[in-house]
Amino acid sequence: MTRPLSPVTFIFVTLFVSSAAAGSPPPSSRKSTYTKASFVPPAAPTVVSPSKSVKSSIAGWPSAVNHPSRARHQQQQQQQQIATGYGTYYSATGTSLFAKKKKGGQPVSKVSKILVQLLETVPDIGQSGDIVSVSTAIFQNKLQRSNKARRISEEEVQKLEAEKEAQEHERMDMAVKTKGILEEAMLENLGGEDNCDDDADICGVALTMKRKAGPEGNLFGGVNPKMVMEALKEKYPGGSWDGRQVKLTEVKDVDGKDVKKKDIKHTGEYTMVVALGKGVEATFILSILAE
Repeated sequence: MTRPLSPVTFIFVTLFVSSAAAGSPPPSSRKSTYTKASFVPPAAPTVVSPSKSVKSSIAGWPSAVNHPSRARHQQQQQQQQIATGYGTYYSATGTSLFAKKKKGGQPVSKVSKILVQLLETVPDIGQSGDIVSVSTAIFQNKLQRSNKARRISEEEVQKLEAEKEAQEHERMDMAVKTKGILEEAMLENLGGEDNCDDDADICGVALTMKRKAGPEGNLFGGVNPKMVMEALKEKYPGGSWDGRQVKLTEVKDVDGKDVKKKDIKHTGEYTMVVALGKGVEATFILSILAE
């Protein structure tokens, strides 16, 4: 027994049969038609400054980079950084770090200098006791840590200079006194000024040293300037023989030959010049005898 068609099926079949009867082509054989469209150029984006309020543009909304919501977010973030102290804030007027020096202002020295007194000798800086001017960095990193120098004030410098000047005067007085001691000793050993020849530059022996020597006067071991200075100090204890400035500057034999650079190797008399201070020298005769 055949079932009757449902209303929906009946309508579908009726429409299909009507379409076939009308002779309409199948969907695969149909041709599509297109209408050529004219080119419409895109609207130019509106550039919006983040620091200014954004207004809607007739041409359209701005790009995503300059979107109003993004500008508001950046402004809120900048205000939060200023309030909390975190982040980087660039002032519109610039910072004092890159500001130009005003006219009439004094230039600021990048390297400050201070006065220090050296407690020991430091190469390329000075000798022990010297007062020098060095940078703060050199003092803190090199001198202060190793206890090689100490800071000194202007008042201390003036006081030390006054003491140094007084000591210099005292040394000069002692140098002149020592020269007088040598000259008096030579005249005394000579027996008076009348026994000195008029043509002689110097008369009288100020120091006599005895050394072992051979038959011809050759010494067994030489006599150097250090031995002479020690003998002078022992012979004349009232003189001033200490200090860097006190030293023999000239040693000549009877023929006038300079023998300072070598030790004295023979008996005889030698003319010597000793520096006793600044501008003060004394000339005396050293006599070396065989024991």
